[in-house]
Amino acid sequence: MEDTIEQLKALDLTEYPIAELDRLLTSLGKVGIMITDYNEVGENSKEIERAVNNTKEEPEFNTVSRISFKPAKYNTNYLRASTPKNTMFYGSVISDDNLDDEEIRNARIVAAAEVSSLIRNSDVMEGWSRITFGKWKVMEKVSLATIIDPTIEYEQAYLNKLVERYWEFLNQMPQDVKENTLKVLKFLSSEFSKKVSSGNNHEYLISSKFTEIFTKTSVYDGVIYPSVQSEGYGLCVAIHPRSMNKLTPIKVLQSKITKSILEDGENHFLIINEKNCIVEVDAEKFELKEMQK
Repeated sequence: MEDTIEQLKALDLTEYPIAELDRLLTSLGKVGIMITDYNEVGENSKEIERAVNNTKEEPEFNTVSRISFKPAKYNTNYLRASTPKNTMFYGSVISDDNLDDEEIRNARIVAAAEVSSLIRNSDVMEGWSRITFGKWKVMEKVSLATIIDPTIEYEQAYLNKLVERYWEFLNQMPQDVKENTLKVLKFLSSEFSKKVSSGNNHEYLISSKFTEIFTKTSVYDGVIYPSVQSEGYGLCVAIHPRSMNKLTPIKVLQSKITKSILEDGENHFLIINEKNCIVEVDAEKFELKEMQK
């Protein structure tokens, strides 16, 4: 196990060693990864937020497909949990554990931070962009591989509660499987938590190939991991398109994000909600309406 991980770490990812990655990732031995289930529970079923950037060419969306996963033919890069031609539905969720009012109000910023270069790029001091948020409701159980490092203490309380649950799961394993699992999780978590600069998509090779192999060789729907762009304040999900029948869009919101500098030199973000609508069941299109001021 340690030798395999060291070989993975030693790979020159700029050369895109796909065959070697496949070989090493499929030879990690016995590993147990905890599954996070989101179940359909009537009116209180889990909701997943997906953000999509608007552009000058597409200032407004009106189709469900446009706020869903990227079509495989357009997915040409390696991303955190997807490979070229093997697309995933990316979204964000927040913990259900004792959220305070501020966490509930700011939940949408997790999804925005994952897609908005305006928010992520510290070199851009001021500006604005438009983002469309789709809220998707879980209609059938979604099961996701949980990628965190159980050996560290996180800054966020909800992640540490997740670590506690992971240890309950780990302590039920045979000792050798438990030790292997801890080594693999520590390695995978570091790969999923990388901050990657624009254009360096090779840095996503290990996390994306792991996800591809996992979803192809298991019955599970995808992976879940702490949000990198929001410093762990929320969780990201990557769900395979074959499981999209388990989700349904219920609401759409178009917002304008403004970034400015305050007098103390700190950046300030303002999200202004502009248009929204309810999505009808099984609808392929929707119509955004101006929100009342």
